[in-house]
Amino acid sequence: MLTENKDEMRDKILEAALKRFTQFGAGKTTMNEIADDIRCSKASLYYYFPDKNGLHNAVLAKVGEVYFNGIEDAVKNMTSASAALRQLIDIRHDFIQKFCRLELFKLLKNGPPAQIAAQMNEVKEKETALIARMFEKGIQDGEFIEMDPVQAAELYNQALIGLRFSVLQGIPHLGEPSPEEFSLIIAKQKQLAEIFIKGMQKR
Repeated sequence: MLTENKDEMRDKILEAALKRFTQFGAGKTTMNEIADDIRCSKASLYYYFPDKNGLHNAVLAKVGEVYFNGIEDAVKNMTSASAALRQLIDIRHDFIQKFCRLELFKLLKNGPPAQIAAQMNEVKEKETALIARMFEKGIQDGEFIEMDPVQAAELYNQALIGLRFSVLQGIPHLGEPSPEEFSLIIAKQKQLAEIFIKGMQKR
């Protein structure tokens, strides 16, 4: 029972932190404000999260779970590989809109470089694995030409990630891209998806 209570309290803290981060930004939120929101002492808050960076990492893990659950649902329920690939871009767009004030990149940059690299690599690997399943579905259904789905997924995901850096080149901004810049990236990613889909479809 004690374990359940600890888990419930931890989840309560994460929900309060996520609510504040998405509304006001992580940088402008204090541990005191989160403690006040859930009516607990600051000491209790630090029992679960010894510092703000620890809380940031836990929040990142929580929103990452939301993101990948969305992609997993798209994979499980896909009627076609083409539709799933298009939906993947929409999932990314909806995710960014929902959590744009969370300052995801700023939170990531607060961690040790090795930890940041590991987190980014884990995200890329998970995305690639889910995209590979979309390609496999397309091949099995005769929608796509024969190919190595894993290699194709790696190339596709690398291209999607690369567009972020390509689109922002020359656009003046500090740190995290703005919602408008993200919308531009998403638009380019949708164009890329259509090129890939047309290139893979059986004639």
